[in-house]
Amino acid sequence: MNKTNNTPTVIKPIQVSEPVPEYLSTAEAARLLGLSTTLVQTLVDQNELVAWKTRGGHRRISRKSVVNYQGHSRRSDAPSRGARTHAQVTLVSENSKLLGKLKTAIPQWKLPISVNMFESVTEALLDLSNIRPDLMVVELNMPLSEQQKTLQAIVNFNSKGLGALPIVLITQENELANSEAAHQANPGTIQIIHKPLQEEWLHAYMVGVVAACRIC
Repeated sequence: MNKTNNTPTVIKPIQVSEPVPEYLSTAEAARLLGLSTTLVQTLVDQNELVAWKTRGGHRRISRKSVVNYQGHSRRSDAPSRGARTHAQVTLVSENSKLLGKLKTAIPQWKLPISVNMFESVTEALLDLSNIRPDLMVVELNMPLSEQQKTLQAIVNFNSKGLGALPIVLITQENELANSEAAHQANPGTIQIIHKPLQEEWLHAYMVGVVAACRIC
């Protein structure tokens, strides 16, 4: 008489690998590229990364465009890291309306620049740990006493031994150039311009920055 085998048969589940997401959040794209989320947002605004927004206002960035940007960056760096053809600019203004206008205008200039925009000088200085630009342009609209404190913070940052960062301060306060902080600044590193920040002026200035970077 044959014995019945009562041992239950174990059926192993078929493991199905999860599909690779076609779109990434801004934070996920930033981690893949090794950039700050603010710079990733700037690349989207300049149409260097393909993205769309959800109904809740969150960005979704095409993974394919991120991979393509990685490949392009590697190819650009391969011949010579000393060849400067792409200027990095940090732009700071408390005028959110102006920044919105410039986000639309700058890609239309067709200049080889990446512009990182902030509404706070403090936030911009903190972001310098992620990427060090070729130039920082700061519009100051606060009272003179606050402008002097901001200038002092910038002077202190430039004296840390990391290499002086060229900075252009846009102000309508004529007395800022006579402040103690202005006299402490390294010659040639901080330029004070007495006028409001305007699109036409910024475009002309960026043309000069690009030309300077190409001969560095």
